[in-house]
Amino acid sequence: MSWDRVLRTALWATVALNLVGVIVFAMPALGYPSPLLPIAVPPYFAAQLAYIIALFGGVYAWLAVQPQMNRALVVVGGLGKLGFFAVTVVYALAGVIPVGMALNATPDLLFAGVFLWWASGAGKLR
Repeated sequence: MSWDRVLRTALWATVALNLVGVIVFAMPALGYPSPLLPIAVPPYFAAQLAYIIALFGGVYAWLAVQPQMNRALVVVGGLGKLGFFAVTVVYALAGVIPVGMALNATPDLLFAGVFLWWASGAGKLR
């Protein structure tokens, strides 16, 4: 399997993961508690997070169907996933959110690794 195919598969899986995130944050944005959030989130901030997660998901879907990957967007996506994981771990270690939230963010770390590995060129088959 080529690394481009691995990347496209990871991008589609990330679209699905982001869709879950949108649903989780859209619930409090619409005034309903989300059973997957361990803390209350004000509706405005939940709406902003749902929007950003949806925006990234749209970019991942767009990238997945492009004949040529835009390396810069793959890097931004990888850094976004890595940043989400890092912030979650920091807040979990500080005791602000449950440690389980950091475990839930592990797929973001894995996708960040795939995206950044591909973008580095290290995964290209010769």
